[in-house]
Amino acid sequence: MGEKCGKNRGEYVFETLKKEILELELKPGQSISENELCSRFDVSRTPVREALRRLQEQGFVHTVPYSGTCVTRLNLENIRQMIYMRVAVERMVMRDFMQLATPFQMEEIRHQIRLQELLIQQPDFEPEQFYPMDAQMHGIWFAATGKEKLWEFIQAQQLHYTRFRMLDFVTETDFTRIIREHANLLHLLERQKEQELEEALKKHLYISMTRMKYAIEVEYKDYFESMV
Repeated sequence: MGEKCGKNRGEYVFETLKKEILELELKPGQSISENELCSRFDVSRTPVREALRRLQEQGFVHTVPYSGTCVTRLNLENIRQMIYMRVAVERMVMRDFMQLATPFQMEEIRHQIRLQELLIQQPDFEPEQFYPMDAQMHGIWFAATGKEKLWEFIQAQQLHYTRFRMLDFVTETDFTRIIREHANLLHLLERQKEQELEEALKKHLYISMTRMKYAIEVEYKDYFESMV
């Protein structure tokens, strides 16, 4: 247990399970066995139950009477409203950024886009690797306009939105499209095309709902709460 770097056992189990839920290694709706966790982490029931209690408090798992513990499913309406909020907030942030951005900050965006291009060319590229790089680029205009707290709030919507974004990247087959959209956002920022920028951002953030329609309704239907 030395690799836990000083964390107590319950904290280690909690952090590991939370990471696996966010990265969809533990899938929405999947059952979690206390016995299996005890064996896997080589711990007693006490730290396992503490970790599951904390996960339940944060909404990542729930207990089904007489059945056990399951990972919570995604709520599609919650996700729709998060995208709506993000579009509304981010287009205002980008409008402000357009007015005060320095050449260095524009170059920082260009550099992030180049890193994305290099990432997808790697032979061992995994789709989930794209998520933090995408977030880092979008975070540039939030930081430049002093809106870091807003970006932190958006990033903190892990229960449904972050997992949905991860599913979005896992099912994406054309990362070059995303990178082209990022390059287009930069192009419009540099030329201060405010109206075109807002339309491009809206399309960029909403496209996953359209692209993933089949996945949501059929292929990954069990990942989502029933809308009935």
